Amino acid sequence: MTNVSSLTPDQERCLLDSYTALTGLAETCQVPSVSAALRGALAELRVALDGQAVELEDYYRSAGAGTKV
Repeated sequence: MTNVSSLTPDQERCLLDSYTALTGLAETCQVPSVSAALRGALAELRVALDGQAVELEDYYRSAGAGTKV
């Protein structure tokens, strides 16, 4: 087993697609426990993507920002 320290282009695309999907769900979900879990998952994903130098357009916008509850 080799020690690979970077994402393949397909992995990066998949993670960015997941980030987009989770962000969309976080912006519309009004279930408190699910919303909290989504915010946590997005925070972890942001940290992982940042560690791989993957650019996120909305990095400083918190998940659910602008959501009316």
